[in-house]
Amino acid sequence: MDIEVLKTMQILSQTKSFSKTAEIQNIVQSTVSARIAELEKTLGQKLFIRDNQRVDLTQSGLMFLPYAQHILEELENGKAKLNSATLFDDSLVIGNVYSILPNLLFPVYREYLRSFPRISVKAVAGHSTDILQSLVDGIIDIAIVYQLPRIRRFATFLCNEEDFVFICPPDDPLADRTEIPVKDLEKINLLFHDWGGSFSDWIAQLFPGTRWFHANIGNPSFIVSLVEEGAGAAILTRSTVQKALARNSVVEVPLTGSPLPPRWQTYAVTHPKRLARQPVRDWLDMMSKYDLTAVPI
Repeated sequence: MDIEVLKTMQILSQTKSFSKTAEIQNIVQSTVSARIAELEKTLGQKLFIRDNQRVDLTQSGLMFLPYAQHILEELENGKAKLNSATLFDDSLVIGNVYSILPNLLFPVYREYLRSFPRISVKAVAGHSTDILQSLVDGIIDIAIVYQLPRIRRFATFLCNEEDFVFICPPDDPLADRTEIPVKDLEKINLLFHDWGGSFSDWIAQLFPGTRWFHANIGNPSFIVSLVEEGAGAAILTRSTVQKALARNSVVEVPLTGSPLPPRWQTYAVTHPKRLARQPVRDWLDMMSKYDLTAVPI
């Protein structure tokens, strides 16, 4: 099977356009059609539904696409390994939720890179669902996420459990309060980050229906910076705000009443076969060194 055919399928699945796919690959549109026809003939399945407006994957196409992507990924990994053989002995690909990289995982990455200079590390950031899908597709070795995988064949470890913290600027009138009842949160213009999962369920209990916040921001570390600059208050995980609390650039005010925020868990997930790889075991050991002990679930 021609690798270029698989590349064409992958690009077409993204662009949903024969003309755009041809432009990206610098080929004529008829070549795109011929490659897809060749692949469909080889597999004996229709991979795309075509109409005048767009192109969509069939159910068979959806099933085959992850395998095509895996083949392309492995080919690139093989090329990279050959080209890097003089510098590196092995590689490690870690999928991380965005918010954990600058906080909990920073010291782990720092020491792992120092301790294993001949391991090439690739850090992929995304949402928990996307990271877990990359694990299913075999693209990454370890997933560091906020939700449990639905597929039981994976080895899952609880690495961290923490609380949510209400913070505000030191000169904010809220900083003078000894507590903030959760029922009062609806009166506060929060800088909001939706952590998902049980946190979203908790917020839904406090604020029934859809509502706006003072700012809804996808990067919690950026929210910390805004709070430090006096832009407002926020509810974030303790690991996200611990450095700001230590330098007294924000103030923590305890939340009281009911319902209180849920406890927040971080998980490390990998395929059992990957545990046989030394770089994976070394990574989990390094996490344990920084109190991110991998407790099997």
